[in-house]
Amino acid sequence: MPADENHRTRYAEIFEHAPIARVITDRFGMVEEANRTAAALLRMSMPSLVGKPLASFVATDDRREFRQRLLELPGTRSPTSWVMWLIPRGAAPFRAEVYVVGSQNEAGLLHWAITDVTERIALEEELRLLAAELEARVQERTLEVEAERARLAAVVDQIPAGLTIIGADGKVVLANAEARRLLGKDVEVITAIPPGETGRAELARADGSAVVVDLSVAPIVAAEGAGALYLFQDVSERERHERAERQFVTNAAHQLQSPLAGILSAVEVLQAGAKDGPERDIFLGHIERESIRLARLARALLILARAQTGYEAPKDEVVAIEPLLSDLAGVLRPAPGVEVAVECPSDLAVITNRELMEQALVNVAENAAKYTLAGKIVLEGRTAGEGAELVVSDTGPGIPAEDQANVLDRFYRVEGNGADGFGLGFAIVQSALEALDGELDIESQSRSGTVVRMRLPRAVNLVEA
Repeated sequence: MPADENHRTRYAEIFEHAPIARVITDRFGMVEEANRTAAALLRMSMPSLVGKPLASFVATDDRREFRQRLLELPGTRSPTSWVMWLIPRGAAPFRAEVYVVGSQNEAGLLHWAITDVTERIALEEELRLLAAELEARVQERTLEVEAERARLAAVVDQIPAGLTIIGADGKVVLANAEARRLLGKDVEVITAIPPGETGRAELARADGSAVVVDLSVAPIVAAEGAGALYLFQDVSERERHERAERQFVTNAAHQLQSPLAGILSAVEVLQAGAKDGPERDIFLGHIERESIRLARLARALLILARAQTGYEAPKDEVVAIEPLLSDLAGVLRPAPGVEVAVECPSDLAVITNRELMEQALVNVAENAAKYTLAGKIVLEGRTAGEGAELVVSDTGPGIPAEDQANVLDRFYRVEGNGADGFGLGFAIVQSALEALDGELDIESQSRSGTVVRMRLPRAVNLVEA
């Protein structure tokens, strides 16, 4: 047998028994050869299949595309493939993937490979639907996580305490609005405190200021290393108040000791036998003076406490200034030869709390009378914008420069001026004016007198009936 004939025989056997449906058509799609697999796939015998147009097995909806591709095939030598519906004789349609290429040896012939891909496409469609459903679920869950993260971020940012999270590298991972408000650009100063610490701490900022916080530090253990969560609350104002209260109690106790000790000493002497004669009167006078001093101190402390709590603030009324200054001038007891003058328009008044304003004015005026040994004391009232200004000026020794920064402190007394006191006068004035939304200004030079200005809002003019 010639070699070409032998080669053709082997090709025919391979073509005949190939597991894939193989069909050879002319350029018009008429079947010229088909293998057993193709006949079985299209439910026809091989002799019956030969001479049939391949288009007769194509579903109606796909025939137009089939004919279009058939017209284009002779013009290209590249393989072409697509998927279409085929309808076998007497059987259900199936999805077929066709692979077609022009013959290299015989012009005008087309070689077709046809594969039933119905199950594969169904599986791909199912996988696509599953993937789409999974993607939708992932998207839904992602949106839920993002919404939860946004809610958590809003909660963290709005809590009224500073919250900072430090990563394993010691860098700030998160700082909420309160932490940034308290520490600003110095937020990493919090990392100086080791995890596990709890209590009150003072944090120094780069600008030289400091903030006192109640602090709690908890470790965070993660896969990338150990970090820490810092939760802190600004208690600077509370610490200042607590410190002032402690100092106030300490100073008050110290001040109360002096008159009480004097009274107890006099009582002991009287009980020891000095009950009659001149000595008795001396010690009774001592007891009276110290008792008055003690009562004055108690009232000063009460006024100061009531002013600071704002207890009297709501009780406002119209207070005429000129009669108040004149009455005060009449009861003042300055040193002999010291003149007390009043300068104030007769129609000037303010809307304020009378008792607090009187207490502030009396403290300033009595302080001037106490230290002014010669010259003049002027009690003045005048308008200042929409408010009024009460001014007490004197020709006393003035306040030394080194003492002026402390004259508003409780129990602070200027030494060497020859008058005793508790050091509460200006502290009461300051607290009273704060309760009245007023302002205090003290101008003094050593040996040149003192001018105290008390500004009050809401001045009015009195109208004569």
